[in-house]
Amino acid sequence: MSKENYQWLEKELPSWVKEGIVSQEGAKALLVRYQDEKKLGSASGMAFSLLGFALVGLGIISLLAYNWDQLGHMERTILALLLLIGSQLFAFGVKHFRPQDKALLEGSGVLWFLMVGASLAIIGQTYHLGGTTLDFLSIWLLLSFGIVFLMPSSGVAFFQIFLWTMVWIMNRNDFTTLIDMGSNHSFNVWILILFALAWLAYYGWRLKEAKNANGTMLLSWGLAICLVVIFSVEVVIYARFAHNLGHTLILGALFCAIFYLAGMLYLSHGEKTWQRPFERIGKLGAFLLLLSHVSFASWKWMDKPFSYIDQPEYHGWLLWILVILFLALVGFLVRTAKQVPSESLVILTPLIFWVYNILQSQPETSHYEAMILLNASLLAGASWMIYCGAKEAKIGLVNQGMILIALGVWIHFMDAKFDLVAKGVAFIVTGMFFLAMNAMARRYFKAKA
Repeated sequence: MSKENYQWLEKELPSWVKEGIVSQEGAKALLVRYQDEKKLGSASGMAFSLLGFALVGLGIISLLAYNWDQLGHMERTILALLLLIGSQLFAFGVKHFRPQDKALLEGSGVLWFLMVGASLAIIGQTYHLGGTTLDFLSIWLLLSFGIVFLMPSSGVAFFQIFLWTMVWIMNRNDFTTLIDMGSNHSFNVWILILFALAWLAYYGWRLKEAKNANGTMLLSWGLAICLVVIFSVEVVIYARFAHNLGHTLILGALFCAIFYLAGMLYLSHGEKTWQRPFERIGKLGAFLLLLSHVSFASWKWMDKPFSYIDQPEYHGWLLWILVILFLALVGFLVRTAKQVPSESLVILTPLIFWVYNILQSQPETSHYEAMILLNASLLAGASWMIYCGAKEAKIGLVNQGMILIALGVWIHFMDAKFDLVAKGVAFIVTGMFFLAMNAMARRYFKAKA
């Protein structure tokens, strides 16, 4: 909750108590509930603090790089120690004297994190310690990992999850070999897993203590983006060994549905789009997968023969993990949901692609049956969104369903053999129809309210 919203709540609660809406104890509990989140200050204040300290750290690194040749071994060593110790003293000073200034606390932690990397780079270059980029990033991760717990600092945790992701990807020999970036060093995978578990423990603590705080939302965005990157790398590795696009689509659909369910059930920080990273990323990914296979011409490259290497054991762990997570989240949704979700299309995407893949792989089945199934599913899911949006007076949900239907129609129209004039006229007509329907829906909701 922002500072302004907290002040509004603090002002309104006395009248709510008088009117009997809440009890005196309930009013106090509400204030205590949002007290910590109010102390975090505004999102802009924290963002500018993190950006400012990050720029200061990068500026120091740039100045050192410019004057590098003029510095001797002793000067470089002393400078590295001064940067490291100075950033530590500054961070601990902020924690001791200004513990309530969350923006300054977060920024000082980020500065300390950057100076650890700068000091390592200076020492390594000065004494020609050698090693690879993976060695440098791994040691940086190892030495800086405790900062997030000592401060604590969500800003540092945000940068650390990206650093951890880089180390994890560079540690995947199958992927580095594929992109011709092989590494002679391999960081212990169990240490990386322990780091990930410790980071997730901090993230869980943040969710419990201040779920709607800006810092917690920042961590959710960082985690969501890094999981997408890691999953993409795993899919690339999978595609290298088993050239089966249908299986890859099922993996992608499962991943998007899990993201959406996790965001809807647990990992959202408000009603706005930027406050719901998992839900929005999962929904966008599912819609892109569906729309990319709406065209009846897509069967040509879906059904294209691949040099398939039969390795059923490879990446079986990834498929089983996704299936188990998906079923568990669906089970929680069934237990908690009082009605069918308006965006059921996203949740059903894995099932749709599973049946789609079966129809595509059957030699006696026409590919048109698979395409009709997918198009009918998209139309039914979008229509359900429009119905729910009209029922709940949510213009955004109505527009979302209409956009999906319009995109499906446009994709089929672009496949048709019409000239550009006819296609241009069709786009204009469709756009005018969309604007008219939107205006009618807004007028209807306004009159209903």
